[in-house]
Amino acid sequence: MSKTIVIIGATGNQGSSLACVFLQKPGFKVRGVTRDPAKPASQALKKQGVELVQGDVDDVESLKIALRGADIVFGNTAYSNESVKPGTQHKCYELELQQGKNVADAVATVADGLEMFIWSSLSAATKWSKGRYDKVYHFDSKAHVVDYINEQLPAVAQKMSILQMGLFVNNWRWGAPSVPWHKQPDGSMKLRIPGQGDTPVPFVVPDDAGHYVYALTQLPIGTNLLAFGGMVTWTEYVKLWTKATGVPAVLEKVTIEEHAKLVPGGFGEEMAHMYGYMVDFGYHGGDPSVTFTSDVSCHSMFQEHVESPADEVALQIKIDIPITTLEEYLAQEDWSPLLKGEAIDRT
Repeated sequence: MSKTIVIIGATGNQGSSLACVFLQKPGFKVRGVTRDPAKPASQALKKQGVELVQGDVDDVESLKIALRGADIVFGNTAYSNESVKPGTQHKCYELELQQGKNVADAVATVADGLEMFIWSSLSAATKWSKGRYDKVYHFDSKAHVVDYINEQLPAVAQKMSILQMGLFVNNWRWGAPSVPWHKQPDGSMKLRIPGQGDTPVPFVVPDDAGHYVYALTQLPIGTNLLAFGGMVTWTEYVKLWTKATGVPAVLEKVTIEEHAKLVPGGFGEEMAHMYGYMVDFGYHGGDPSVTFTSDVSCHSMFQEHVESPADEVALQIKIDIPITTLEEYLAQEDWSPLLKGEAIDRT
């Protein structure tokens, strides 16, 4: 008997990857939830074989209808682009938190017949940094949905696994506030990163999300998976980038205040806190519940890391996860817009 996986946000980076992967897996039917089933991205999924239903993360009732008959639900919300505007950061946090709660409340109505709920989350930066980095709103908004589920929706919590996608490798396309590359007069590049630590950062290709989620369906419920195709320090990243591009580059540590000035009004400060958090405390903050992709993948692509996941059962399971390594991405990417200082693609 086939299983139905329902993907909330089916046309997004993660959702579209899930649709492509699960359409190729025997025994799965794919249902995509989208605000507008008529838009081109939705219709493209329909042509591939996805069952499309209308649903909006701002409308709980529409989600309840969309989730009927689901065996597996993937929940995902997108942090608002309004966050780049001055003074909007906390408002965007509250909006995404409420949208996540809406998803969870809808899942609660089908929890009895549900096999698994997978929530796309990030670590609780304020909590794990003990308040030092309290403005990483796009991390906390997702993490606080997990808190809500654990505290208010026990039936959902019992079916929940968590996906934490590492730092997207293509964030550089959004310009210096997102990934602070700076071109030097001699043509070389300088990457200016806030924070004083040197903790390895997990880098991930967004298009690989479906492979990580499929892996989660084969791991014990309750797994909190940190997904990445490479775990390196920023110093190592710059060396790999130079090797891939042939362009000399160096790393320079800067202060939170310096980075915040790149976009006055809050967004620059939020990005600065994110970098400070990940290099001082780790992208996952040292959360002991996290399981690393490298601990459950039988791929030999991963470098060693110092932490160990808490889930001993997960350690006994090895899965082939066909994902893109950091080195592969760096070699395949077209870096010419960055090197030429051309307009950034924000699509």
